[in-house]
Amino acid sequence: MKNFRLLLLLSFVAYCSACSGPAGNTNKDIKPADSIAAEKVKLPFTKTNNTDWEINQDDTNTITVLNVLKAIEGKNFQAIGEATADSIKSDIDGLKFNGTKAQMIDANKDFFATLKNIRIVPHDWLSVVNKDKSQEWVRVWYTQYLEDVSGKRDSLNVFNDIRLREGKITVWNEYIQHFPKL
Repeated sequence: MKNFRLLLLLSFVAYCSACSGPAGNTNKDIKPADSIAAEKVKLPFTKTNNTDWEINQDDTNTITVLNVLKAIEGKNFQAIGEATADSIKSDIDGLKFNGTKAQMIDANKDFFATLKNIRIVPHDWLSVVNKDKSQEWVRVWYTQYLEDVSGKRDSLNVFNDIRLREGKITVWNEYIQHFPKL
């Protein structure tokens, strides 16, 4: 029994010395977590256009975009027009447009006339600006529920990438994920 106690004591001492690390090792050799994150990470590609994006702390652009999405739900073309620049470019699910605000509104009126109901449920959004303030974008992820005039319903996952200049929408890129038919 004495040998067992001695063995247990020696095991405990060995365990404790292993926990403290090798002799002479101090905690000064251990890097804090925030310095590890700051180390240079080797990425498989290099950027060709480094614009240094940052989160836009001003919510004005986000509010503009979310108000336009709300106006789309209500088919409020006046509100959509007020938030749009005089000319606009868009690429919506592969359909490209480059024209005036009036042309864009006319094209959308034709499409919205085929719909009885539109509901948008935002999931997330992010407003970004590059450091020289030459580009401001709002990204919005949402699900859109549609019902056409004949009662047929559909839903889509949507990602919008919207550029604003001086508080007006100048570019509207929309990428759609169609849900599979059951």
